[in-house]
Amino acid sequence: MTQKKLSIITVVWNAAAELERTLANIYALKTPEIESIVIDGGSTDGTREVIERYAPDYWVSERDNGLYDAMNKGIEAANGKYIWFVNAGDRIHQMPQLEDKDIYFGETLITDMEGCHLGLRSKRLPEHLTWRSLVSGMVVCHQSFIVRREIAPLYNLEYRYAADIEWVIECLERARTIENTHLILSEFAEGGISTANRYASLRERWRIMVAKYGFFRTVTAHIGFVLAKPFGKKYRQKH
Repeated sequence: MTQKKLSIITVVWNAAAELERTLANIYALKTPEIESIVIDGGSTDGTREVIERYAPDYWVSERDNGLYDAMNKGIEAANGKYIWFVNAGDRIHQMPQLEDKDIYFGETLITDMEGCHLGLRSKRLPEHLTWRSLVSGMVVCHQSFIVRREIAPLYNLEYRYAADIEWVIECLERARTIENTHLILSEFAEGGISTANRYASLRERWRIMVAKYGFFRTVTAHIGFVLAKPFGKKYRQKH
């Protein structure tokens, strides 16, 4: 099988309307070098009919063990040199040129569940991203992070809500070359799993950060974050 340049992986469960918006966006940008992969958790609301209408390059509709199990299925099915997670409700804002870096990253535009733009993520991207950059939190949005397939690990299913931060850190640890695209890569629909289960997500994130950076480094990095949060803006405006 000829390898594709990019695998766009979309995970969905009982979100037919959101999936419709996402696949319409992906297919408007799709070229022969891009494959679309849809992993559905056995939806019963019409999601399967949306999938069949778009006929992605690979899809499956079956029960899974949660979001990260579904995302692992997407990684395992991917034939692309690079993988990009654009889940149901999310959209691609700008398509980058993928050449030979291990990782490409960019800005994220936050939307509501109807797709209306709210602003850029409040966290500013570092100009140069490394695994150490995440000591104070998820400075790059998962949906604006494109990684070479061969260095991407599977998600750690020990975590239900925050496995994405560990995954991003481990991708960055393995990467030799990382490029800031200076583009708004994705539109992220607010209201995902980590928002709905915020406290469980924060507890998991704390465990991950301590394991990766150590207790005292994690505490020090989060003091400023906690103090600044009440005064911070939720979104930034595009320039």
